[in-house]
Amino acid sequence: MNFIVLSMLGVRLAFASLSDTLVNVVVSASRQPVVSQRLAIPVYASKVKSTQLMNTPEVLSSVPGVFLQRTNQGGGSAFVRGLTGNQTLLVLDGIRFNNSTFRYGPNQYLNTIDPFSLDQIEVVRGSGSVQYGSDALTGAVHLISKKPTFGAKSWSGQLLGRGISQGMELSGLARLQFQSERNSISVLAGKKSFGDIRRGGGGSFQRPTGYEEQNLQVQYRAKLGEHFTLENLVQQNTQDHVPVYHKIQLENFALNEMTLQSYLRGYSRLTYQGQHNLLQTAEITASLQESIEERALQKKGSSTLRKEADEVRTLGIIGSFKSEFVPGLHSSTGLEFYADGVRSRRQDVNTKTTALRALYPDKSRYATFSAFSLHEWAYQSWQVHAGLRYQQMTAFLPDTTVKDAQISVGAFVYDGGLSYALSPSFTVFASIASGFRAPNLDDLGSLGIVDFRYELPAYQLKPEYSLTKNIGFRVQNRRYRAEWSAFHTSLTNLITRIKTTEIIQGYPVYRKENVDQAYLYGFEWSQTLVLGERFSVGNSISYVLGQNQTQNEPMRRIPPFNGNLSVNYQLDKGNIALLWLFADRQDRLSAGDKSDNRMNPGGTAGWGILQLQASYKLTPHIQLGMQGVNLGDVPYRMHGSGIDGMGRSLHLQVGYSW
Repeated sequence: MNFIVLSMLGVRLAFASLSDTLVNVVVSASRQPVVSQRLAIPVYASKVKSTQLMNTPEVLSSVPGVFLQRTNQGGGSAFVRGLTGNQTLLVLDGIRFNNSTFRYGPNQYLNTIDPFSLDQIEVVRGSGSVQYGSDALTGAVHLISKKPTFGAKSWSGQLLGRGISQGMELSGLARLQFQSERNSISVLAGKKSFGDIRRGGGGSFQRPTGYEEQNLQVQYRAKLGEHFTLENLVQQNTQDHVPVYHKIQLENFALNEMTLQSYLRGYSRLTYQGQHNLLQTAEITASLQESIEERALQKKGSSTLRKEADEVRTLGIIGSFKSEFVPGLHSSTGLEFYADGVRSRRQDVNTKTTALRALYPDKSRYATFSAFSLHEWAYQSWQVHAGLRYQQMTAFLPDTTVKDAQISVGAFVYDGGLSYALSPSFTVFASIASGFRAPNLDDLGSLGIVDFRYELPAYQLKPEYSLTKNIGFRVQNRRYRAEWSAFHTSLTNLITRIKTTEIIQGYPVYRKENVDQAYLYGFEWSQTLVLGERFSVGNSISYVLGQNQTQNEPMRRIPPFNGNLSVNYQLDKGNIALLWLFADRQDRLSAGDKSDNRMNPGGTAGWGILQLQASYKLTPHIQLGMQGVNLGDVPYRMHGSGIDGMGRSLHLQVGYSW
């Protein structure tokens, strides 16, 4: 338990400077700008300092209530208050990018967003379904892109190179921007090469864990007259030959990799800025998202190479408007529609190629329609939050292997909260929020090997539900910021994988049913103290306990008690920070945890690692950065992960801007 003793010396790897955390205005809680100090819902917001990030999951490393798990280097799944995968919602610029094939448990989708494209990250804890729909059982992660600005006509640009010792990364980035009074455009391109990761403790390289990645993003904004603004974004992320390390090491695979992960996201948003209180702002957004996942699997000694591919195309339309019905009452109301088309194929290649039923029924369709209304009312020292959403889901699965199926379910959710400012710098708050997750195609129609199990389709499933109660307080003044929140979440109608007595291809067979009830409770604490003009310290700790009441055992993959401390010194032309990151032992395991070959049946050991990072502006145009990672070369693993943490290494960055 020495790590608990060191809890006030713990640090989540904080890549945002202390002055940029807990930013004053957030948009995720009510889909409109709200001053964070007065919010009735726990929301963490931070500016993204991306020059020292390997990937976007690391952006979340400093967020209280969020724990990061990695099945492989190409992954990085955020646990928000104990839940992850398709039970945690991911949003980009107000557009959900959870699609109908997001799977239960850790996934790789957060790592498909380039951190260099981001301006701000916001995590809504204990809420999110009313704001953005299905999947936010315990919260939502909202990524906000860095938008080109309007101004005097000018060009600007940036070149950045980064490397990690022992060949663990070599990356390059180029950004070009143009702005004028009415038009602005930004083009971002990157190439990254990730090598195999060397584990701590003087350990060996974990082979294979390396892969290649390419990124391209184009943003264009235009002022169309006095009241209208047009915003367009297109981004492409491609990852090649991403190995699933634990499958190769533990399950007798000669080859198990994502041959291709390709994600295209684009949207066009027209915004109207009005002059009447009943129509202050109106937006209509059309989006297109395409994901392609190609997998290759081959057992050692087998002559059969299995090739699988899933393609999902998602069309989305969002229409909303903001009003101030009476002084202080700001409302956001709208409609959302998303439609998925899924192509899924599988081939076994031997002396001949055999086409087989893929993970999902080919040509499946999945659509959702929602109506929502969110309200923020400020009156003197009080602020009230209230929201409602109704969502209808329809799925069609043309399955000749089992049978065709069409499923339609609906869900109604609400949230509400109240905050009171005891003084200009001290606010207390309380809230209650219901959430839901509609069964998606991964729940309904998956057939085959998933992780360490063999799954069967389940067409009878209904939505999962959550009910979260929060209390907390915030302190915010010129030199000190802090937030504490405690929560209790009830989970009902949970979709559970139930083990049968069957064995297929050497894997136990599971079926899915809405049978479990569970609860989560815990707390988050974060604080930042500025000592003088140059020196500051920050700290956060998080704790969550999850219990499956139906099975009378702990919930799966619950993160351990963890926390952080950062000590920051501001130079005239740079910054130096000392960071300590820790997690306590986690030995409260479910039966599923104990049977997961990524985990030790006795639990995950506690650990603590020390980091040093520095930046320096060599000239007005040249910026240098350095990180010393895991200085003690400690062997460690994030709970539930399939790879060990990186050993002692040196990260170097050099940037040129004009």
